[in-house]
Amino acid sequence: MVKRSYTTPSKFQKFFEAMKVVLEDKRTVILTDMELHILVNQQLEREDRVSYKTFESWKSPTGKRRVEAQESISDEDAEDFRQSLAYSRVHQKMNLTGHMMDEDNKNQWGSSWILERKFEDLKKQPTVQLNSNPSIQITAGDKEAQKMIDQMINGETIDIEHEEEDDRPKLEE
Repeated sequence: MVKRSYTTPSKFQKFFEAMKVVLEDKRTVILTDMELHILVNQQLEREDRVSYKTFESWKSPTGKRRVEAQESISDEDAEDFRQSLAYSRVHQKMNLTGHMMDEDNKNQWGSSWILERKFEDLKKQPTVQLNSNPSIQITAGDKEAQKMIDQMINGETIDIEHEEEDDRPKLEE
């Protein structure tokens, strides 16, 4: 029984070269990996296209997504593939950041929007809203107490009769 590879080294090289060209377009920064895979495959002849599973395996530096296709590709080529993809994302992120910092750019918010949505590390953290109107329920024991509660609720000043005590320690004579 002959064991067939899913992908030949020439398919890898063709896909890799097409991916580098596609990634030169600044607009690809907003694409997901699935969309990038589709766009690169569209640049290739039908027989040179690869599955998304194969594309994922090439991106993965670990053996978790290992498929037979990786066996036919050198470690150096696989590393170059991952490095090229990572570099293009960093380069695109720098371009967007540059657009945001350019005072002459009239569309700084567009770059900010893309950065926040594409890059996990730049996503705005949700703020927690706390209830700033706490409610206190007070019940009155008699009509006089109810009158005082109503005055407080209505913001009226209340005079309460009281005796002041001197809490200071007394000196011994």
